[in-house]
Amino acid sequence: MRRWLPPTLWAILVVISSSVPLPPINAPPGADKGVHTVLYLVLGFLSGRALLRGKTARVWHLLVLVVGLLAFGALDEVHQLWIPGRTADPIDWAADAAGSVVGIAASVAVTRASGRRAT
Repeated sequence: MRRWLPPTLWAILVVISSSVPLPPINAPPGADKGVHTVLYLVLGFLSGRALLRGKTARVWHLLVLVVGLLAFGALDEVHQLWIPGRTADPIDWAADAAGSVVGIAASVAVTRASGRRAT
């Protein structure tokens, strides 16, 4: 179960970073979408890697992981409703979702390239 430590720690970092109140800034609209994508890309990659290191990973396990990360991203967006200077933005959630899916796909590609069993 040690293989799940990196994605768990990263998920905690995501929640902590989204819990910090933001002061009003004059950033261009959509400037934060890249940050969302990268944070969740890393989470997807680490989670996919942890899953694929298991001996029984199957395609449906990857689908469950995708759904789980989509739900995590949605809950993180809702949680931001109570943080000063933050909002629950469906476009942020879409960036979270895209990053998660790309990260999981990257973990599958890296696993296959390294000759380990991917699914």
